[in-house]
Amino acid sequence: MNYSQVVGQFHPLLVHLPIGILLFAFLMIIYQKWQKADLNEAISLALLLGSIAALFSCIAGWFLAQSGEYETEIIQKHQWTAITSTVFGFVAYLYKNQRIILTSIMAATLTIAGHFGGTITHGEAYLFGKKEQLAEIPQNFEKQTKIDTLNTSKKTVKQTFLYQEKVAPILEKKCYSCHSSIKKKGGLRLDNETFIRKGGKNGVILYAGNPSKSTLYANLLLPLDDDKHMPPKGKPQLTLTEISVIHYWIKKGASFTGEIEAETIIPQVITPLTEDSSQNILPENLELDILEPNLNKPDQQTLEKLKNEKIVINSEGLEGKKLEVNFVNIKELNTNQITDLQTIRENIFSLKINNKALSDVNLGQIKTFENLEKLNLDQTSITDKGIKELVKLKNLKHLNLYDTNISDESIDALSSIKSLKVLYLWKTKISESGIEKLKKKLPNTKIEYGNFKFSKPDSLK
Repeated sequence: MNYSQVVGQFHPLLVHLPIGILLFAFLMIIYQKWQKADLNEAISLALLLGSIAALFSCIAGWFLAQSGEYETEIIQKHQWTAITSTVFGFVAYLYKNQRIILTSIMAATLTIAGHFGGTITHGEAYLFGKKEQLAEIPQNFEKQTKIDTLNTSKKTVKQTFLYQEKVAPILEKKCYSCHSSIKKKGGLRLDNETFIRKGGKNGVILYAGNPSKSTLYANLLLPLDDDKHMPPKGKPQLTLTEISVIHYWIKKGASFTGEIEAETIIPQVITPLTEDSSQNILPENLELDILEPNLNKPDQQTLEKLKNEKIVINSEGLEGKKLEVNFVNIKELNTNQITDLQTIRENIFSLKINNKALSDVNLGQIKTFENLEKLNLDQTSITDKGIKELVKLKNLKHLNLYDTNISDESIDALSSIKSLKVLYLWKTKISESGIEKLKKKLPNTKIEYGNFKFSKPDSLK
């Protein structure tokens, strides 16, 4: 990330401050005129501070707009109305006798700028929303799609309900605010077949017939804290039914015209989507092992025992079979506690044991946690010898070794964990040449080691 992007990221943080101050100044002017009170000093201070804050916000906004991820026309409207309100704020500060007129114009342009900003951030329908226009399903639809068990030949029914009726409304509701003609986060648009097939800066997102390879679907299943999880943390998430519809649509060929084979129609998909959890029924042939592996339910007695020992255990997945285990509340680590985890090891997908007296012997126990995807071992006593035990964790994606004593001796072991997506190595004894060696051996792994550098923007881009 170069310095212009860093400055641009401050715009959402700064933008609300001048809005509040300048509108407060406008209200004080109205109050002063109504009550005949003397608030000139306070009004002047508010106008000056608000205008300065607005100026900095405009500068940050300009840098943010250079990313090219926003629709030019609405960005320009937002930009110039914001600049206009800033200018009138400064002018109103200088010309006290004309403040009622100047600040009225300022408040009006500020409101318009705010509206355009809301449209950019949340989409065109953010204020009042709009009803989804669903195409009418033919009255004889049920007869057309009924499976004829006596006829083995395939019947194709041309309908547009699957993408147009189900998939597009989901994308509009949960994705358009960041991926449409107005805002193209990551260079990606999801409001048109051409753009969906094209993908974004990170490549193609849709592989017809292969949901797990299609990031349009696969990123929905990532942990909420994962940077690639979609929608991002803090945004409205897809319901179970919505996820199942996206999966079913891609698996059946990702048709945008809605050409469907009668034998493959699933009634649960046709059922209108609701927020009522009782209606969130998975299609019968949805591959459950993608949403949640085929696991046994964790032993409840073991869970109760661990929780009584103040070990934090959170469940994930459709039936609570995936577990996040965190030793944050444990003051002194007991080896028996690691042993107790063995009973539920297949259910553990995330394990955090940081700032504890964890030894290489304990890693010999943890290596049996075959489904472990996220492991946090920062500020522990592990060494290079223990890291070799982690090679057997074939599903490990996130590994945090911050502030541990591992050195270049661990490079071969770490580089053999090909599933790694993120590796934290801050304050370890691994040399810079060792880091470079790891980068070559793990080209698809993001390696964090504390070398934050700002780079100048590439003018050719």
